[in-house]
Amino acid sequence: MAGVPTAEGGSPGEDVDPFHYDYEAVRKGGLIFAGLAFVVGLIIILSKRLRCGGRKKHRPGADEEL
Repeated sequence: MAGVPTAEGGSPGEDVDPFHYDYEAVRKGGLIFAGLAFVVGLIIILSKRLRCGGRKKHRPGADEEL
């Protein structure tokens, strides 16, 4: 009879489960990815606020053209 469990609780053919994941490694990888994404996001946000060149230079005729 196919599909009848054995005394040990496994399948009779000892099939290997192809969907077995190491959840601890997946969790650690996800946390590392989230941390890196957070840091990169902060760097992008702060780089727009902190300019290395000081004040923005305006062209003399830029306001008159509007």
